[in-house]
Amino acid sequence: MPAKFEVNTNWTKVPPHIRIDNCHELAQSRDGRVFLSVDCPENNILIFTEQGEFLESWTLGFDGTHGLTLFEDEGQEYLLITQTGVTEIDGVVNKGLGKVVKTTLDGKVLHTFKNPFELGLYEQGLTYNPTETCVASNGDIYIADGYGASFVHCFDQEGTYKHTFGGFSELDSSLLNPHGIAIDSRSGTERLVVSSRKQSRFKFYSLDGEYIEAIHLPGAYPCRPVIKGDYLYAGVCWSGPIVSDVDLENYLERDDNSGFVLILDKQGKVVEALGAEATLYDNGVLTPLCVSEDSPFHHVHDVLVLEDNKLIISQWRAEQTLPFSLVYTNKETKECDPSNA
Repeated sequence: MPAKFEVNTNWTKVPPHIRIDNCHELAQSRDGRVFLSVDCPENNILIFTEQGEFLESWTLGFDGTHGLTLFEDEGQEYLLITQTGVTEIDGVVNKGLGKVVKTTLDGKVLHTFKNPFELGLYEQGLTYNPTETCVASNGDIYIADGYGASFVHCFDQEGTYKHTFGGFSELDSSLLNPHGIAIDSRSGTERLVVSSRKQSRFKFYSLDGEYIEAIHLPGAYPCRPVIKGDYLYAGVCWSGPIVSDVDLENYLERDDNSGFVLILDKQGKVVEALGAEATLYDNGVLTPLCVSEDSPFHHVHDVLVLEDNKLIISQWRAEQTLPFSLVYTNKETKECDPSNA
């Protein structure tokens, strides 16, 4: 059965003049500050204490701010921010040209990464709408074109292009809507884990882009994978009982509380699904995941794992809801037993 947890829907408040629209990604700096990306051009980044006190906001003027990655280089902390280039006006979704920038923690732009058109990688007809980034220990930076052509592009720490993998095809190695990406070193070797969202899978690759394996999550469109300790955490933005491309193409017409929080162990087994019906395995195969009727969540987009056994979650299309905090009331995760169904 899912873990018992307490949800604090009042983890934070912001001044009335701070507009948020949708919340997207979360990151935490060494000093404990929590950074939140929102898709409002007046306030791209909001900053809080770990306890939820609002500190400040700043903006780059982006109207499609999405991915947020905090990393260190020679003792200094930096942010990677994705601007998807996707906007919605009067219910019509438009795909412009996205970008990825490296900034200081106070919003000074230090580098803008070349897009695939500038690099000669994309032909006319493709779009570039990046959603997420991650950084390997050698400094290489990976950019997932999650809302565009579904490729992952690798750059070195100086911003020089190295290689590309993914894209959609009939191969197991293909990606479709690679919404999130992270470095997974739990096995002792760094691997890339990518949320191939429209395939309801986490897919694993070497740092050179060689396909390794996948974890199937039927009934769920997972967002960014977050590695903490032995576990992989992820928000699920779209979920069953029915989840399909129709949900994404016609999301303005869907008003249910889709989405929950997944926690997977090192073997890729779902050990918790917070806000979902009980997770069941049939002969080792995960049965379709489904949001619970009393779930307090709406389209969970990201998870930040704190040191004190607390989670902070951000939500998309949740009526301008600020992040919630979740605290476990039972700290030991339990394997789900199909006999409990």
